Amino acid sequence: MLALGGLLFGAMVYRYDMHEREPWWMLVSAVIAGGVIMVFVFLIEGAVQTELLPGLPEWVQRFFKALMAGTLEEIGKLAVPVMILLLVRKYFNDPMDGLVYGSMAGLGAALYESLWYTVFVHKPVDAPLLHEQGPNALRLLLHTVWGGIGGYALGHIIRKEPWKQSLAKCMGAVMLIHFVWDFFLAFVPPQDQNQGHKLVAAMLLAASIVWYGVLVVRVNKWSRAMHAPTSKQKLFGKIVRAVIFRRFK
Repeated sequence: MLALGGLLFGAMVYRYDMHEREPWWMLVSAVIAGGVIMVFVFLIEGAVQTELLPGLPEWVQRFFKALMAGTLEEIGKLAVPVMILLLVRKYFNDPMDGLVYGSMAGLGAALYESLWYTVFVHKPVDAPLLHEQGPNALRLLLHTVWGGIGGYALGHIIRKEPWKQSLAKCMGAVMLIHFVWDFFLAFVPPQDQNQGHKLVAAMLLAASIVWYGVLVVRVNKWSRAMHAPTSKQKLFGKIVRAVIFRRFK
C-alpha cells in the first residue's frame, strides 16, 4: 500500500512536468535520495531525543522535537534538488525541476518515515488523524508538498534571476509550517487534542496545498515560455475536459 501510494503521488507530480520531462530514473533516484537522507535525519533526531531531552518538561521536549523535524527534515529534502543541480546540471534545465525534484525527495522522505512508524513503532491501525503515527496518506501528501515548495526557488537559477531571497522565504515558511504542525498536532497526545487542533490542521493543510498549487501554475508558465512557447497544452485542461465530457455523456 505504501508503494502504491508513493506511485500515485509520484505520478501526480510527474503530470506537472509537461514541457521538459525528466528521465524516470532521475525521479526514482530523487525519491531514493530523499529516503536515504531521512535515515540520517532520524538517526540525529533519535540521538538528540535519547541523550539530551529526557528529564525536561513535556512541552520542552515537544518543542525541540518539532524544531528538529521542521529544520533538519526540510533541509535534508532541499539537499536532493541542490545535489542534482550541482552534480548533473543537464537534468536540471527547467524552472519546474526544483519543484519536481523537491517533491520527489519529499515523497522519498515520507515513504521512509511511514515505513519506520509501521515497522519499528508498530503503529495501531486506529491511530488518530493528527498524531505522529497517523495515516500514511496524509504524511505522503504533506512531505511531497513541503518538499516541492522548498525546492521551488531553485527554478529561478535556471531563469537566471535572483533566487536567494525566494529560497529563504520558501524554506523559512515551510520550516515554520512543519514546526507548527508537529508542535501543535503531531506530538500532542490524542487525549489533549480538541476542535481547535483540528482547525489548525485544516488551515495548515489548506495553506500548504493552495500554496503548492499556485507555485505549480507559476513554474508551469515559466517552463512553457522557455521550452514550448507555442504549445497550447494546458496544465488542467485535459483533466477538466475529461470530467465534463464524461459527466455529460
